[in-house]
Amino acid sequence: MPSLEPIQTLSESAIAGLEGACCDTTRRIVIISAFPAALKQLVSELMTRCYDVLVFHHAEEPILPLLDNDLFIVDRTRIADENVPSTVNARTDILYLIHPAHGQVPEQGRALPWPSPVQEAVGLIEEMTSEQPNGVKTLAAGSDGEALLAAASHREQMIRFKDILMDLKRMQTIQNGTRIDLTKTEFDLLRLLLTSGGVLSRQDIMEALWGTDYFGGSNSIDVHIKSLRQKLRDNPKQPRYIVTVRGYGYRIAED
Repeated sequence: MPSLEPIQTLSESAIAGLEGACCDTTRRIVIISAFPAALKQLVSELMTRCYDVLVFHHAEEPILPLLDNDLFIVDRTRIADENVPSTVNARTDILYLIHPAHGQVPEQGRALPWPSPVQEAVGLIEEMTSEQPNGVKTLAAGSDGEALLAAASHREQMIRFKDILMDLKRMQTIQNGTRIDLTKTEFDLLRLLLTSGGVLSRQDIMEALWGTDYFGGSNSIDVHIKSLRQKLRDNPKQPRYIVTVRGYGYRIAED
């Protein structure tokens, strides 16, 4: 199944630190900062330590509720009331980077005066994201365990491809952080292409979408493909998502 990998840029020093390194496991950190350039050194150091780091300028980005992460870092050094996403999982830890003049951090999070030495910050972050021995997270009885199971089930109902994320449970499509309004047929068509693993003929697509009793012409598929491409801003001459296989059907663009 296609997956969406975060696009990350490393400094030369960070790249040098990665030589010969291999990350068996990774943990994900989401940083919310209106001024991310000020955190560049921290981000680079975290990435060398096998963290996936995603940076957003605002707390209400549409894709944030769909992400599964181990820690939120909220930069309050210049904007004292910067918040976490309103839909944040209560189990996710929050670290606030604060300026002393901006007062106390809310009770549900921890605070770190910033700027601080990067190694000190990384030490605190590793403490907050550390797992139990052998990297196993235990499912506690009751609501906590149920919440983890529900989150895992939700992740299984998502499809990631390049900058597209499809939430099958909510029937939502997010492209580069922006929600794309698809019809049910367009949603099912995109899902079919992303999960097929190869080329689909027009007949294959018609039967998958509408069953073997459908008697419409194959040009109806072309109409839906055209509409889907327009909404995804996909140029058919230089396709990023959907490739036409002349005289046969369609496939997903792998490059």
